[in-house]
Amino acid sequence: MTSRKRTQLPKLPPTPKGDDSPNKSDVFNASERSEIMRRVKSNRNKSTELRLIEEFKKRKIVGWRRNVRLFGHPDFVFPKLRVAVFVDGCFWHGHRCRNTVPKDHADYWRIKIERNQIRDRAATERLTALGYLVIRIWECEFKKANADLLEEKLRPLIEAACRPLEDCLTKEQISD
Repeated sequence: MTSRKRTQLPKLPPTPKGDDSPNKSDVFNASERSEIMRRVKSNRNKSTELRLIEEFKKRKIVGWRRNVRLFGHPDFVFPKLRVAVFVDGCFWHGHRCRNTVPKDHADYWRIKIERNQIRDRAATERLTALGYLVIRIWECEFKKANADLLEEKLRPLIEAACRPLEDCLTKEQISD
């Protein structure tokens, strides 16, 4: 049996408790905010995973599976194509599209996001080593302004799922 090298994640500071910030911008107290954040789930998220399912259906991309037991827990896996798709929330994974950095408990959030980024890199490296194409889609790429980015990231799936490609394109796309 081979031993696997575990990715070392930085330790999180203690979870912030109470209102220790004089410039509190949150409308909820600490216990209410904690309860709200506890309800945020990592799957069945309407702003990411369910929207990507809509995109797959719109583009006639088939063959995906969810909840596949694979390192890094990809949101979608295309087993026959050996493609793993992650849909990452911009805040939780440190995308700077909104350039929002919490001022309250800044060290806690910086380390938490850094840990997610380390875990993301480790998953990408490991899956790539196993022969998977890894596609990472940011939450903000579902906005109309970023439609070209999303289209480009989905291109390998569109090409693999649609042979010939004309079967999946609309009349307007063909004439372009």
